[in-house]
Amino acid sequence: MFLLFLFHFSWKIAIDGDMGGDRMYLFGKDITPAWFYTACVWLTSCAEWFIRLLPNMQDLVRESILLYFPQGGITISIVWGCLGLKQMFIYSCIILFYRGPFLKKLAYIPLSCVILTVYNIIRIGLITVFTRGYPERFDSLHDGIFRYIYYTIVFLLWVYWEEVIVKRHRNEKSQRENTGAESVDES
Repeated sequence: MFLLFLFHFSWKIAIDGDMGGDRMYLFGKDITPAWFYTACVWLTSCAEWFIRLLPNMQDLVRESILLYFPQGGITISIVWGCLGLKQMFIYSCIILFYRGPFLKKLAYIPLSCVILTVYNIIRIGLITVFTRGYPERFDSLHDGIFRYIYYTIVFLLWVYWEEVIVKRHRNEKSQRENTGAESVDES
């Protein structure tokens, strides 16, 4: 919990960009990378692809970073705050500074970020679909239900790290130490 709050508030203090806008600031200096817009277009394309897998969703319109249905709903704009970078940064820092084998962290962190990105694509797609004809649902879906699911996934990834990877590493280390001690005793 300490690491979660530390990195959350570090982000809040340092990065004061508008999560709903297109600029990112570090201590007041614009640090918006050129690839942010490209990443937003990519995420929008992925969400469009997911939505089109669902039945009766072929009338979806995508324009650059916008998703909408012409017959009702709202226009969903995918901005840098939608990329999930803050959440992936906080999660990665927690795992990086948490106990466990460092080399396994180098594989686990990117894999976890891929899982979070896949969920994010599904989240954006479902918010777009569920607000079709019901724009008043946006806030409860975006700021409520799907955000809590996202953080539940983050928590479960951490639990898996602790309960499976760290414990397995400890057991393997303990077995090696016990095997080494037995070899010395037999000599």
